Amino acid sequence: MKLCMFRIDTPVGPFDRFGLVTLDGGPADMIESARNGAGSVVDVNFAYAAMQAERGEPNPTGRAAAFCPADLQGFAELYGTDRALLEEIADWAAGRGDAAGPRGEAIHWRLTDIALMPPIGRVPVLRDFAAFEDHLENTFGKMGLKIPPAWYEQPTAFKGNSTTIFGHDTTVPWPRYTKKLDYELELAAVIGRPTKDVDIDHAADAILGYTLLNDFSARDTQRGEMNVSTGPYKGKDFAWGLGPWIVTPDEFGDPATLQMAVRIDGEVWATSTPGPMQWSFPEAISYTSQDELLTVGEVLGSGTVNSGCGFEIDRWIVPGAVVELEADRIGVLRHHVAHPAGEPIRWRRSQKG
Repeated sequence: MKLCMFRIDTPVGPFDRFGLVTLDGGPADMIESARNGAGSVVDVNFAYAAMQAERGEPNPTGRAAAFCPADLQGFAELYGTDRALLEEIADWAAGRGDAAGPRGEAIHWRLTDIALMPPIGRVPVLRDFAAFEDHLENTFGKMGLKIPPAWYEQPTAFKGNSTTIFGHDTTVPWPRYTKKLDYELELAAVIGRPTKDVDIDHAADAILGYTLLNDFSARDTQRGEMNVSTGPYKGKDFAWGLGPWIVTPDEFGDPATLQMAVRIDGEVWATSTPGPMQWSFPEAISYTSQDELLTVGEVLGSGTVNSGCGFEIDRWIVPGAVVELEADRIGVLRHHVAHPAGEPIRWRRSQKG
């Protein structure tokens, strides 16, 4: 299943809704269907209300509000990673293309008629790991460094700014303080139920699903920050791309076999099949959950896949670029890069002569 949050515009303002995405065509057409918005969305909350009304249940709208929230995060807080109700709703809606909610609400939408939002709107914590050895060998080598021995001993991650998340087909800023803006092709797992002290054999049960993550990076700024050994800061925190939707584990399969690519302004800059992760998502979850609670909506990035950033292949985007990350079994995550908004601000205090 593909789980999304989408926005519809109404005379009284925009509303964000929880939906199930179905792309046109088959698996071989997934990338192009996702790129072109060739697919449909079922409004989960309104479909549930209509299903209850059809069964003669009293107050179907109230039932839907209580038992089937119009927010993906709220839904997961009720049901965790259990998809049984979503599967029931999907089966009911599939044969009722003309159905409407109890008050005439639209249940079915075309992707071209709505705006996709970040699939998780309130990410409590965003952690980005570094799981792919080939990528690290290439990037560390360019900086004259070697992979630290600690990387082979346990999962490591840094925490990103979870308030600067940009959904599919939106515009991300070009920070005024950088001349070297980069993208990063990554996968991400989304936590679907509260998890603490989970062993490796049960850690995967906490995963709601997987999506694409673009860790936009100001490379010139990042380099100076990393020299202080505290991790990235202004080099990363201005923008994270997440989406276009969340793919449930039953459809996602093994991340090592994904066929992935980066397109800049329509041109393929890189292709990648990630291969094995040094530390799998279940290992990262189990390790992180030791004496620490992971909550619904937390995002764990995989780190960049091999050939997944401009720094690695020495190609650089420019203001106005269109950046597309793609992966079979997921789809396409697209962003438009803005132009810098003027000159950098004066942040340093004046130096007296």
